[in-house]
Amino acid sequence: MAGGPREAAQCCCGFILGALAIAGILVAAYGFVTPVRVTVDAASLGSLALAAVSSPANGTTASFAYDVSLAVTVRNPNWAMCASLTAPLVAELRFRGHAFARAQLAAGGGQDRIPAMRTAVYGMAGVAQSAPVALGPRGAAAFARERAAGVFHLVLAVSGQVKYDGRRRRRAIKVTCPLRISTSSTAAFARVRCA
Repeated sequence: MAGGPREAAQCCCGFILGALAIAGILVAAYGFVTPVRVTVDAASLGSLALAAVSSPANGTTASFAYDVSLAVTVRNPNWAMCASLTAPLVAELRFRGHAFARAQLAAGGGQDRIPAMRTAVYGMAGVAQSAPVALGPRGAAAFARERAAGVFHLVLAVSGQVKYDGRRRRRAIKVTCPLRISTSSTAAFARVRCA
């Protein structure tokens, strides 16, 4: 006899287990969203100098002259859903909490899509002869120390908004990346993960 009740039961159990495995994979792929990850993969600082300093009654106001370039990577770790940037992706470079350079990395509006398990690299390059920064006396002293050492401690703040395929809710991107950038062109830059 070509198949008895026992073989039919085994076939039925195998079919049910296969269906449960497929359902589990689909829930894992589409049920949970892992947020995009932002890193700074490369950074160079051609120059960063105080262009002018004035001392109004409320503190020291300075102007920076700078030449900076960064490579910012946004990675979509989800293995089934694309991520679309729905708002502009903006990067702001700060010294001691005060912004001195700002750039739009991506336009947003759903035009920029990051496929599942892929990365997008955005460049930020800025040159200015006089960017105003309210440092204060302590900030000016810290700037002088870091300039003498040849290594600047800067923070890159990245903000934007992302929407995943099959989801209605949009999620904010708000991360900061602590950077140590040397003015020496021979110094290597180590990748920085943003949090």
